[in-house]
Amino acid sequence: MTPTWAKNIIFLLVYMISGLVLVIIIEGLLTGTALTPLNTAIESFVSYLRRPFTTTLIVGITKLGNASVLLSATALIAVLLIMRRRYYDAALFVAAMILSVLSLSVLKNTFQIARPGAGMIETDGWSFPSGHATIATAFFFMLSYTFFRKLKSVVAKTFLITGSVVATLLICFSRLYLGAHWTLDVLAGIALGFWATSFAALIFGIFIENRRSLRNKISS
Repeated sequence: MTPTWAKNIIFLLVYMISGLVLVIIIEGLLTGTALTPLNTAIESFVSYLRRPFTTTLIVGITKLGNASVLLSATALIAVLLIMRRRYYDAALFVAAMILSVLSLSVLKNTFQIARPGAGMIETDGWSFPSGHATIATAFFFMLSYTFFRKLKSVVAKTFLITGSVVATLLICFSRLYLGAHWTLDVLAGIALGFWATSFAALIFGIFIENRRSLRNKISS
């Protein structure tokens, strides 16, 4: 089992790196058009991939990435964890997702950037950052962290990590494919998802898990 201090260092690194990426993207948005060519290049590339069958598939993927779906899944997982008396994991999972949603709401209402004008599906709300990318990143990050150490076989652990990465990337790509977001929206959403979940895990690790480990050592 990984020591608490080692996990805290890993989460601190994720928190710092994702925060730095988010700051760079925001600075690029505020100071000019230095990052605009990336938006244009990705949009041009994605336009060549659009086909009727692919579009139908991508619409299904983006629906699975809706906030309502992933937050409902979060509630279900929390209930299952509580039933198995994994109260710490349940509280951390829920807290990380709540922090992700709150951070997303703050950034959207702060910058109020309009969505691309040629979207293939009906969308509402501000564009930056992508809510799908933020919540999907947060959800699958926490899913992997919560269940990874409980799985016994290497195959199961590999399947969990690979599945989480692929699911996150597909949901993020679906927003670009459907023209619902700019590339920078999605990249910022991914960074925000990592930032919020790593921050929550770091706080829980320092103020709850460390004390719990110390209590166990004293009582043993």
